[in-house]
Amino acid sequence: MAVSISGQWKGYFWYGKEYGELEGESVEFMMFLNEQNGEINGKCFEMGGVGVAEGADLAVINGFVKDRQISFIKKYNHATFFDEDGNAQIDALKPSQEIHYEGEFEVSEYQFTGTWEIVERSEIYGDCFVEYICTGTWMMKKENDI
Repeated sequence: MAVSISGQWKGYFWYGKEYGELEGESVEFMMFLNEQNGEINGKCFEMGGVGVAEGADLAVINGFVKDRQISFIKKYNHATFFDEDGNAQIDALKPSQEIHYEGEFEVSEYQFTGTWEIVERSEIYGDCFVEYICTGTWMMKKENDI
């Protein structure tokens, strides 16, 4: 791959069908990544979205890149959940859920695109363990080098 991962990236993610009325809505983000020997880490600032406080929200990024494939986990400083009315809430006493991102570098567009998913909540029903997973898509383009 001809692009350096280290640097500033601008992108958007879109909510999937599990978000009801928010399906297809986009959220802008800026990501600042460092890459060394295929491992990536950095910070992500989001300009709104489900469970985001006023202004931008910060998340930590950890993952890897190999050839044109990228995979990383995004974690916030707090957990988010939906209440019984379907409203997003923040639980500052619990750690963030892991949001798993997978993607591929599109040479013709010079950008990464892919999918993401988060386990919104887990419940036990009798002998069964049920996870409620929310999904979406994302893309990002390189802004500049660090």
